[in-house]
Amino acid sequence: MSFRKAKTMPKIFISDQNELKSLVINTMKKVSDIVGRTLGPSGRVILLESDMPGVEDNITKDGVSVFSALGANSAYEHAIIQMARSAAKRTSETAGDGTTTATVLSYSIIENLYAFCDTNPKYSPQKAVRKINKAVQELLVPYIRSRATMITEENKDLARMVAQVSANGDGDMAKAVIEAFEQVGFGESSHVSIRQAVGEPHYEAKLIEGFPLPIGYEESIGRFQGTFINDQGKQRIILENPLFVLFDGQMNDIGPLFPLFEQLMSLVNRGQAEYRNIVLVAHGFAENVISQLVLNWASVDTLNVLPLRTPMAQFQNSQTHYLYDLSAFTGAKVFGLKNPIQTIAVEDLGSGMKELEVFKFRTSIIGDPDPTNIEVRVEDLSTQLESSEGIAERTWLQERIGIVSNGIARLTIYGGSSGELKEKHDRVEDAVLSTKSALAHGALPGGCRIAIDMASLLETKLEAGDPALEVLTQSLLSLPMRLLFNSGYNEENVKEIVGRLIDNPAEVYDIENEKFGDAFELGLFDSVKAVEESLVNAVSIASVLGTCGGIVVSPRDAAFEREEATQDSLYLRNVSLGQQ
Repeated sequence: MSFRKAKTMPKIFISDQNELKSLVINTMKKVSDIVGRTLGPSGRVILLESDMPGVEDNITKDGVSVFSALGANSAYEHAIIQMARSAAKRTSETAGDGTTTATVLSYSIIENLYAFCDTNPKYSPQKAVRKINKAVQELLVPYIRSRATMITEENKDLARMVAQVSANGDGDMAKAVIEAFEQVGFGESSHVSIRQAVGEPHYEAKLIEGFPLPIGYEESIGRFQGTFINDQGKQRIILENPLFVLFDGQMNDIGPLFPLFEQLMSLVNRGQAEYRNIVLVAHGFAENVISQLVLNWASVDTLNVLPLRTPMAQFQNSQTHYLYDLSAFTGAKVFGLKNPIQTIAVEDLGSGMKELEVFKFRTSIIGDPDPTNIEVRVEDLSTQLESSEGIAERTWLQERIGIVSNGIARLTIYGGSSGELKEKHDRVEDAVLSTKSALAHGALPGGCRIAIDMASLLETKLEAGDPALEVLTQSLLSLPMRLLFNSGYNEENVKEIVGRLIDNPAEVYDIENEKFGDAFELGLFDSVKAVEESLVNAVSIASVLGTCGGIVVSPRDAAFEREEATQDSLYLRNVSLGQQ
């Protein structure tokens, strides 16, 4: 009798140290070269082909976008890229900027680490990395924080300087970013929403007043909208001094609300007109409910009750979350399974709201919320933010915090082509995130000034032969060199400029205007968090790849991957056509 046994998937692996060293260095050099091309005000844009059918290709100077697009035919190289990318992306997620710096620095650390271990056989890569990590955590990170200048009302122009450096020297872009923050306040929870529009190239920042909702009468009322529109000129529904009924569920029967409506109508008949306008917010409405409200709205002798659906996001129970945000702003109580709608009373309808404005696809509530309610809700959302998973959820929570506490500043980018708009959008996003980070953690002199100072600090604190000194010093100095090479400087010019910066710690070099000077006078400042995270994450990448003893991967199967790509494309097409 014969037996057959299913085997595990075949793998390929490599453990030869010379071959592995060459593979890691060459792969990271290619990654550093293309991502590093975007570094600084003279960095180049990179054309990224879209992976999605029907989606336009992208042109960007954003390092994390470039890194995210990279892959390799070799399964070994692809695994190395993926490992490095995960650490580099953490820099962007944590600090909003610095991915390019982390990528360039990680390659240089890996290269110098291998070179150090080759010339010092008594040092294993693991032992050298432990020394490097210790120097970073005990010397360099505390030094970075000690150089921080916190941004206050007196020196808030520092925020503009950080934005301009992050925007690759674009003064108009930085000015627009700061104008947006001025609309909502200079706080870490302040939210700036970025939009794109075709038109004469310029930027426009404005405050979205009150409490904005991304839903209007089109989705809430549908074919009955014509009855409710009471401002035909602007095609909007406007209610003054609105009160709110908040229901966590689908409203299929309006009967339970009749006792409340009778109380309100009694108050109106006694001359208290502020009780006439009611906004009924629920996750959806049966058609018979809307039909009753239409008849009610048409009569001048009844209450004005407007149905408004809660918006939906991609997260579970998002409509309920929006209701509680709205509750904090309006002061109205949320009813549902825990609080039956039959128990609702006049005092549960909120207060202090001045106006409701409903357009086709958006709604604004203007009023004076209770500061205590706002503070409690912001604390709840901030707690959720700390434990959030993924960029999408974090962005959603940050936006809701901004809506509840400050409103939202909308920064609109106008441009003549989609390529121009996408490229500017990435830089604006970097500038916004870097500014928020600087507001929370402070700013420090830019132009790689701190990288040079850290290299000098290691020279004074560590003894010759220490791997942290030998590896990190040269690696840190590679940053200003790369910045200058991107600007077209030759090797002799680069050595001269870097040498002068080493000898003159109070100076920075303005590449755009080709002059030395004080960081404040030249407006060159970076976010503290971006500098710190780029260093820590670069060392993290180097610690893994520089001590790697082997790689085990599945071989790439071109035919299988083409088949999978075809199935993905077909699935996405069906979803877009509603045929899932």
